[in-house]
Amino acid sequence: MPVAASMAGTPVVLDNGTGNVRCGCAGVSPLPLLLCPTVLGRPTMQAVTPLSRIADSPAASLSSSHFAKSSLCTSVFKGLTAVRGLESMRLHRAQPLEKKALCGDDLAATGALAMVELTYPMRNGVVHNMDAMQVIWDYALCERLPALVGPSGGSTARWRYEDGLAWLQDRPLQLSEPPNMSLRQRCDLLGLFFEKYGLSAIQTVQQGILSLFANGTERGVVVECGEGLSHCTPVFDGFVLATAQRLVDVAGRAVTERLGQVLGHQQPHRRYQRRVPTGSDIGAMSHASWLFNDMNTLRQIKEHYCFVAHRRNGLEDRLTRETSALHRDCVLPDGTSCRLGPERFAAPEVLFNPQEIDHECDGIATALWKSIEAADIDVRAALYENIILSGGSTLLPGFGARLQREMKSFYLTEKLNGDPARMARCPIRVKEPQRRQHMVYMGGALLAELSQDQPERWLSRSAYEEGGTSAIIARYHGAN
Repeated sequence: MPVAASMAGTPVVLDNGTGNVRCGCAGVSPLPLLLCPTVLGRPTMQAVTPLSRIADSPAASLSSSHFAKSSLCTSVFKGLTAVRGLESMRLHRAQPLEKKALCGDDLAATGALAMVELTYPMRNGVVHNMDAMQVIWDYALCERLPALVGPSGGSTARWRYEDGLAWLQDRPLQLSEPPNMSLRQRCDLLGLFFEKYGLSAIQTVQQGILSLFANGTERGVVVECGEGLSHCTPVFDGFVLATAQRLVDVAGRAVTERLGQVLGHQQPHRRYQRRVPTGSDIGAMSHASWLFNDMNTLRQIKEHYCFVAHRRNGLEDRLTRETSALHRDCVLPDGTSCRLGPERFAAPEVLFNPQEIDHECDGIATALWKSIEAADIDVRAALYENIILSGGSTLLPGFGARLQREMKSFYLTEKLNGDPARMARCPIRVKEPQRRQHMVYMGGALLAELSQDQPERWLSRSAYEEGGTSAIIARYHGAN
């Protein structure tokens, strides 16, 4: 089958992130149509008492005798809410959910989160649990996305998996790619998409290129800081300067975990790190403990209250020690509140000083400086004046200002011999685009739409069927 003929369908755009999977269709919307958390829940406790016997009364109480290990039965309940532990748990319109793994809306609708063991199939931007990730892709690409782009676009209805798979087959796929993906990982990923979903063609492009493309330029350096991976990717005329690329081992999840640590020091009687209770633990735990163990609570606190300080041990630290100007009262999901002070900026500080959590890597500002300096001297000026922020963690207030301030400090020391009078000609410009949490997806959607009639940019299914893994290696030779 000719490549051009095999690409008749509208391209599907997929951006796999450590925190969220974003997907949609090129030409339908510049923003993702579906945002699905990259987490899979497997029930650890499931109902063994028939629903009719415990749902006769709206005030029916549940005890531990109604539940057993998940291996003993096949259905779990959604719609459960708790007040004071399992003994007083009430059943509100409980419905049996015939699934052994939950994701997306199914997981969000499960009230008894303490009975769900969470699996995060991606680490540092790369898939590490392919089986769990396939469940998320099945849900996003086959059940939810077809309903969003079908005749009744925007519908909340779910398609049957078989119908969604038929809709997905023979469509091209635009796929974003992290800079730390190995050739073997790429071969496994593309092979799975061709063989399981029957796609007509696949185009993979690095995240840095897509972010720049969304900003209408092919020259600059992208500072990507998402949930699981941060990196500085210099691009010149549409090509990644691979030898100048720098990875940073801290990102949004490290900030969330650090926030849990500092809050734990402030209020040691609360547990902010999630621990999945089993067996008799459930009856002894209060509903509040369930909520505080959830990392989503910490993530919400981070997004609403945290910010990046002007500098380490700077004015903010003094203000929180001597005044209450930066203190905020945070209302927790159980209705109680806690006082936030230095925790607001102590957690995001790990992005610029990873040593605070014993990570032996450069902070984002240092990595960015080294990235630009590693590029050829003829292209550095274009990189300095076009630093693009991308990723959800760059939305933290003060992130861009802190990055520009530290970059100018490096420039003053290393380039101008400490002479501030010459700083007027400093070329450093940090740009903070709107909706930068979706920047990679937006670039992928635009590129897929513009390259539909350029089959040479895509790896076709016919080429894969003919050459297998060798076809992928031949196309991406040297692209590690």
